[in-house]
Amino acid sequence: MSSLIFWALLAVVCLSPLPLASNRPLPWSALSLAVGLLLLLWGVSRLYEALLPGTAPAVADDSTRTPRGKRRPSHARLIDRHAALLATGFVILIAWYWVQSSPELGGAWAHVAWAQAAAALGEKLTGTISLDPAASRTMIMKIVAYGGVFLLALELGRDRRRAWLGFWAICLAGFAYAFYGLFIHFAGDRSILWFDKEAYPDSVTATFVNRNAYATYAGIAVLVGLVPLMTELQRFTRRRQTAQRFLLMLSEQASASLYIAIAAILTGLVAVTLTGSRAGVASLVLALAVFAVGLLVAREIRPRTFLIGALLAGAAVAGILMLSGDFLAKRLMTTDQGPEARAAVFSTAVAAVTAHPWVGQGLGSFGTAFNLANDGNAVFDNYVDLAHNTYVELAVEGGLPALALSLVLIGASVGLCLASMLFRARAAITSIVAVAIAAQVGAHSAVDFGIQMPAVAVTFMLLMGLAAAQALAVEVVEPQRFGKRRPARRGRDRPLSADEPVTPPHELEVPWPVRSTRPDLTAPARITGPTTLQSLSRMARGDVAATAPPVEEAGNAPTPADEYETAMARWRALRPSGHAGAPTPDAEASSTRPEPVPRVPGPAGGAVPQAGGEPSGAKIVKLPPRPSPP
Repeated sequence: MSSLIFWALLAVVCLSPLPLASNRPLPWSALSLAVGLLLLLWGVSRLYEALLPGTAPAVADDSTRTPRGKRRPSHARLIDRHAALLATGFVILIAWYWVQSSPELGGAWAHVAWAQAAAALGEKLTGTISLDPAASRTMIMKIVAYGGVFLLALELGRDRRRAWLGFWAICLAGFAYAFYGLFIHFAGDRSILWFDKEAYPDSVTATFVNRNAYATYAGIAVLVGLVPLMTELQRFTRRRQTAQRFLLMLSEQASASLYIAIAAILTGLVAVTLTGSRAGVASLVLALAVFAVGLLVAREIRPRTFLIGALLAGAAVAGILMLSGDFLAKRLMTTDQGPEARAAVFSTAVAAVTAHPWVGQGLGSFGTAFNLANDGNAVFDNYVDLAHNTYVELAVEGGLPALALSLVLIGASVGLCLASMLFRARAAITSIVAVAIAAQVGAHSAVDFGIQMPAVAVTFMLLMGLAAAQALAVEVVEPQRFGKRRPARRGRDRPLSADEPVTPPHELEVPWPVRSTRPDLTAPARITGPTTLQSLSRMARGDVAATAPPVEEAGNAPTPADEYETAMARWRALRPSGHAGAPTPDAEASSTRPEPVPRVPGPAGGAVPQAGGEPSGAKIVKLPPRPSPP
């Protein structure tokens, strides 16, 4: 069931950019409905597992668990606790937004505009904090869908195979949309699907209407493509080798995933460039720099390899700009009124924040609040309903406390990925990419509203949920040198795959069988009767078994007395036969055997052969009495 829900979630998120980025009432309503059904199905499946008949009581030992009836492993409980904390904060945020739109709950803090409207109309109006309660409820529906995508990704994406599939799905979806946008652009067809393209006719927007919003989505797809690319390249850069050897291995052993990832990244870079979005290109460059720094911090790449990769990446970006950067260069050189208009919108929005800093003016009510705060100094040709700054817009609509709580919730997931990157977890590449995506989206949100598009928002939440789940589920390791890592104490009991039942990956957890070259020193069976000294000649002929005392196989682990008897038996067997006048039990055999050559101490403290008699300096050592058997 969890796999079914996960695949359905990927399908919903990957298809969300298709209907005009889901920025229309019907698409965003269908998107919210689909996410709600997946949440309901996931909740029912979890409840069924908890209330399954015949469930055994919880045990403290996670290593002896079974698929049913045992306590969830420690890493799964850790993820559940983080999910519960994030869900609690999210519920508080949604509850406040609902209070803003409810006349019963927020009537005491109703906006003064309701009283002014009632006096102007001459009728009684029910006031609320929100200037547009209907728009607030619609925004609440969309934000709940975004949070639901994050929660499902956090709970279902703890298995690294699912996380890898999730990143691959977004990479392929971004590749498809970028290819479609480039095809339409170079074909000269100024349309989006079957609609005429009314805005930005010279820009690549794929299935989006706004070029800045598509630049955000295409940049996310480019960064996501780095996960399969680095995963494939790391297979060939684990050992030091020449450039010729590396290229030879790359050409002979590289899989199709490497070439698909490269094609997706290059196509996405061309698409971002041809959007003409200056902020989109700048934020993507910033994200790539964060990604490069993250690789060095997490030691996922050697400095020499990093320099070579940076040179190759710089050459690729320069080539793309030379081939398709004419439109972007024209926009950079032209002096339009865009920056001045955005600065005027920003100043007016700040005035709206200072008017109601704590309770806000209602989610989705920025247009009305902006017109109320505008004193006439800023005049615009169009109706301003977006602040081109997501942070200021959230402060106007929800108030400063709601903005702070929103940033804490997003920052918590980014912080988990950042901690995974700093502690150098084994699957740190997903955390590095997630931090880079957060940097790109965060920087672009300061000058535009790309993250407010439903398609961009659900894609961002899916990736952050998958990366946060991997940061919590993956074992943390402590590096020493490049390619040499040893597990740290923290997180040692957390396997790489966090699904139940947990099966560690064979290439990391199961050692390859190697035949040991050490001699077999297995202790012999326990001797139950008195021992008899055996001559070395009889031991060499293999006649010991004929006169050896009966033995008894011990089924349990050897005791100290058993080890003592074993050592004594070995010492007696290695004693020279016939020293100190002891009778030889095998006189016949010893008479035909050549006499051993005794040894005398040499100059270095050793022994040298002697021409007959006892070894020089030999002693008779009296051993302590044998302990009684237990």
